[in-house]
Amino acid sequence: MNLTFLARQLANVASTTAAHINDDRVFFGMQLARRLPAPASRLVGRALGLVPGDAGQAASAWLLGQETEAKRLVSSSLTPSRLLGEIALNLGLLDEAEGIADSVAGAAALSSRIRWTKGQLDEAIDVLPDGARRTRLVDERLCLQSGWWPTVTSHITARRARIAKTVSTSSTSGETSRPAALHVLTNSLPHTRSGYAYRSHAILTTLQEAGHRVAAATRPSYPVTIGRVSSGPVETVDGIDYLRQVPLRPLPTPSARLSAQADWLAAQAQERGAQVLHTTTHYVNGLATGAAAHAAGLPWVYEVRGVLEETWAAGGSTPAEREARRASQRFELMRAKEIEVATAADAVITLGETMRDHLIEGGVPAEKITLIPNSVSDAVVNADVSRTPAEVRAGLELPEEGIWVGTAASIVGYEGLDDLVDAVILARAEGVDLRLLIAGDGVALPELRERAQTLGENAVFTGRVSQAEAIEYQLSLDAIVVPRKYEPVCQLVTPIKPIEAMGLARPVIISDLPALRELVPDTAGLCVTPESPRQLADVLSQLACDDNTRKRIGQNGREHVLGTRRWKDIGQRYGQVYSQLTGAGAGTK
Repeated sequence: MNLTFLARQLANVASTTAAHINDDRVFFGMQLARRLPAPASRLVGRALGLVPGDAGQAASAWLLGQETEAKRLVSSSLTPSRLLGEIALNLGLLDEAEGIADSVAGAAALSSRIRWTKGQLDEAIDVLPDGARRTRLVDERLCLQSGWWPTVTSHITARRARIAKTVSTSSTSGETSRPAALHVLTNSLPHTRSGYAYRSHAILTTLQEAGHRVAAATRPSYPVTIGRVSSGPVETVDGIDYLRQVPLRPLPTPSARLSAQADWLAAQAQERGAQVLHTTTHYVNGLATGAAAHAAGLPWVYEVRGVLEETWAAGGSTPAEREARRASQRFELMRAKEIEVATAADAVITLGETMRDHLIEGGVPAEKITLIPNSVSDAVVNADVSRTPAEVRAGLELPEEGIWVGTAASIVGYEGLDDLVDAVILARAEGVDLRLLIAGDGVALPELRERAQTLGENAVFTGRVSQAEAIEYQLSLDAIVVPRKYEPVCQLVTPIKPIEAMGLARPVIISDLPALRELVPDTAGLCVTPESPRQLADVLSQLACDDNTRKRIGQNGREHVLGTRRWKDIGQRYGQVYSQLTGAGAGTK
């Protein structure tokens, strides 16, 4: 552990905490309680349950995962308060939150958050008095403005000329030049174990094995921002260096932080001899990386892994709210900024045909875009798929009997796991021994647990798991289900879960959506109408009675994935993009 860097991180925590407390004690305290480790959060919840009044009771139910009860308490309360309004907002009860804000004195901050949540950015600013919060929101609005990019104070000149000279020298000597790259990431291993972090690490590892020099830089103040500390300014995972930028005192506005990040990235690129900068969605990463690349005279790549504005819109709690978000100022500005950033990049990479078409429709030149789909890690390739699901369940101390269905995923509303719960309930009511297992965590987990209570011990929710554990849990399933909702984000974005399911030789059932259909061949999976628990129950019931079909579909999927979706093959395309940008060789072995 680097003690000097540890002290810097602790100073960062102290400064950030003081700013949050000074800004809004109620909001900060509530969010801190929710983000505590689960045992501590439940302890706080039980303690709040002893406090008289609707706000304390609702806060207790919220922290204990009893969202139905929390919503009832908020909706029926006759004693509004700031705390009750904040709970209403977090539960997605925007009308109730707005009513509380209107009836409570000194609730300008709550009113602002409600409007910001609705996508009404200008209104969110207008309700605030002059002060640090208003200044911050005005600045965040500025960063979304068309044409705004960070200001970089340091300029590194003649980089392209030096790159050209290096490439020319390598070519003359008969060597194949493989460009060095600095990746700019939102988060990374070992502190964040998400699909994003694992994909990033797989790309970096594949490039390094192909002969590229690579490193990655994470966003400012990470991992302090998620309550973790880094062992030093550079952390190495499987031979990949992750660079940490942790200021003693974070700058107060988004534009200032982005400009400081761009300066730092330009310096890191020079120090590491990078020839390409490579970042991922969303636009904040693109702004910092694009400004750094301009200062350093380097080409840069924007990798579009999602559709930010549609993901945000899908977070609305009702269809009406989701439509309102899509018609909002925030949605329009985010969409325009994402297209602006992608258009400004020297090359764009995305995951699927539907996402590529979306970018072209928005105005990104087709010739800039390279398709590099999600692929499976060696952990999936090397998994022991010869074991039956029942044998795997025995090793996990789960019942061997029954037909188990489920998934390993981030638990958010648009994943459609509520429809899967309902489908299992329907099938069991008709005498089919279907059982449910869902591995993962997310904002929708408390409500999902409540929905599945009638299943009793026939529904298992593991909570957050490691990558190795997620693979084992998926192997314990007789069928893996990806029941995404009929939402634009689900129609556009190609997830990795169906690929992993096929790679693990398990039959996959997907919602009939463009982004999912392009992933799963007809021989390797089954499609159902989105948001139709009845049809999903029928399909799962038929599979439950047909061992041979499950095995055949699963084997077809594994053969498809091993033949087309292995990182060691797919990852070479990144090197080809870099080589085209720098004029180097093919970049592949």
